[in-house]
Order: sequence, then structure tokens, then C-alpha cells
Amino acid sequence: PTALVANLPYNVAVPVLLHMLEAFPSIERTLGMVQSEVADRLAAPPGSKVYGVPSVKANWYAEVKRAGAIGRNVFWPAPNVDSGLVSLVRRTEPLKTTASRREVFAVVDAAFAQRRKTLRAALAGWAGSAAAAEAALVAAGVSPQARGESLTVEEFARIAEHKQNQPEEEESA
Repeated sequence: PTALVANLPYNVAVPVLLHMLEAFPSIERTLGMVQSEVADRLAAPPGSKVYGVPSVKANWYAEVKRAGAIGRNVFWPAPNVDSGLVSLVRRTEPLKTTASRREVFAVVDAAFAQRRKTLRAALAGWAGSAAAAEAALVAAGVSPQARGESLTVEEFARIAEHKQNQPEEEESA
């Protein structure tokens, strides 16, 4: 398939879209109808209040835009939520990174798991220590004092790359 058009329930919209983009690299364009808030999260730019894991992961695969709004009055019976259209157009070239999708997504998940913390603190568990997290961040050109909601998918990929290049710390007994 080269196109995906879907009306997705809000509770499965993000996992379904991400799975389809991963499982079917031939999909070039997607137009999905989802709950309005989900569309906002998927299309959110870095720094916005609703920018988070769905925004970054969708951007790994595609350019994501809010494509329209659909009021509840067009459905019968009318639901208790508004819907939104979200457009995903697969990147013509994948991100230039040596890190795998899994490695980048691990950084993203760690950065947003403790949203209010700085990246140095939020990535300490992922990197093995706060010092190792800081080293990866500095090597990637990202401030250790930044927060995950300010980073682009490219910056998350650079952090994952620099963690790859660090020697593994010895595990304590």
C-alpha cells in the first residue's frame, strides 16, 4: 500500500499509526481522523504544550500536519468529542542517523517519562548515570538543562548516536 486513510478510535490511534508506518515502509501518505486532541499532539511542534512522545515518534517517519477539524455534529449520534484530520507524508529521505529507530525511541521515552526534569536528570537511567547522560547530551550539542519538549526528532537521534559511542560503564555488583 502507498496510502492509508483511517478513522481511528482515540485510544488506539497513535499506536496504530506508528505501527502502520513501521510495518509498511511503502506507505507514502496517511490521512487519519482521530480525536481532536490526538491530532493536536501528533502535529505539535517542539516547544508547544502538547508536544510529546507521539509528536516525536510520528516525526521520525513523516512530516505531520493538522489537516482539518470535524465537528461532532456531522455524526449520528453525536459523540462527546470533536475529531481532527491529521496528514502524515513520509519523509522522502529517512533521518540521517546511525542510531536505530529503537535506540532513538528509547531516548524519547526516557526524556518524556519525567517531563518536568532536565534532560540530564531524565536520561540518567537510560544512559546509566547523570554524568553519562550529560556527556551524551553535550556530545550531541544539546544542553543538559534542556527539557524533552524542546527537542526535535533529529536532536533525539543525535543523543542516541552519542550514547552508542560511549564506552559501556561497568555494572556494579
